Amino acid sequence: MRSNKPVNMDIDQLRGWASIMDRAMIASLVVTILAVAALGITTFLSFRYSGAVRAHERATLDSYKGLENQAAQHEREASAAREQVTRLEQEINTARDRTARLEREVSAARDRAAALALEADLARERAAASEKAAREATERAIQAPPLGKVAPDAARPPLFDAAEIRRRLADLGKMVKDAATRAPEPTAEPAPEVTPQPAAVPAPPLPPFVASLQRYAGTPAAIFLLGQIADAPAIGATISADLGQAGWAPQTWTWGGVAGIYGVVVLVRDGSDPATHEAAAALVDALGAAGFNASKGDWPANWGRFRGTLNGPQTPSPTDAAIRIVVGEKARKAP
Repeated sequence: MRSNKPVNMDIDQLRGWASIMDRAMIASLVVTILAVAALGITTFLSFRYSGAVRAHERATLDSYKGLENQAAQHEREASAAREQVTRLEQEINTARDRTARLEREVSAARDRAAALALEADLARERAAASEKAAREATERAIQAPPLGKVAPDAARPPLFDAAEIRRRLADLGKMVKDAATRAPEPTAEPAPEVTPQPAAVPAPPLPPFVASLQRYAGTPAAIFLLGQIADAPAIGATISADLGQAGWAPQTWTWGGVAGIYGVVVLVRDGSDPATHEAAAALVDALGAAGFNASKGDWPANWGRFRGTLNGPQTPSPTDAAIRIVVGEKARKAP
């Protein structure tokens, strides 16, 4: 059994225990200081790591934004390149139309030159025959025996003047040479006649619609007739005939699957030359003066794309002409 008596400790034992407690307190203090230092270092390193992570995330986000901006810039450049390609295709088509028109004019000029050359040959033959007849008549007048009374026919001067015939023949040859060498023109001047001809019957005056558009002869135009409009074929035939009489090159197609177009709308391909726009404006004025509800509009999409279906000639293509004439509802003005 343990005794409940207090244990008596001497001063040396108390000093030993006090020394042990001091060492323990110093050790705990050192451990506490080390723990606080480790916590501070850990906190500092955590802040540094968090800052580095945020900087890396910000740099990555900035690089992504730069890539997006670069992709948008490339897309804009591609769109501009596509528009430029479309504009170049339109210019090429316009140049082809102009070349074809010039070829037709050159062919017509060659035909006129050949006709003038044929007329010149015929005129030379007639002039030679006339000169021969005049020379024979002059010789007969000189060799005729003198009479007391000269007959009225003998006193009359010869009907053919050889010098005048030669002069006219030279003028005709000069005109044929000029017609064969000069640049082709839409219209050719009539060849002068060697012998007097009876006055030609004046041609009937042209309709105002045809007369106002003759200066733009050779302009191609595509006529689109809405298929669901009953009077569109008759109106389109009238417009096509008048344009053909004015020297234009119209082609007609029936446009199905499209509605909501009012009057006669004249459309011009984007990027066309000023001459085409001038011809379209003159066409709108002429249609308005002829009793049509005519207006000038814009094609909102690519010129080569259209809704619905087109029925008509395969050559030329309905998208080749730079001017389109769309005949819709209520094309004629109300009386």
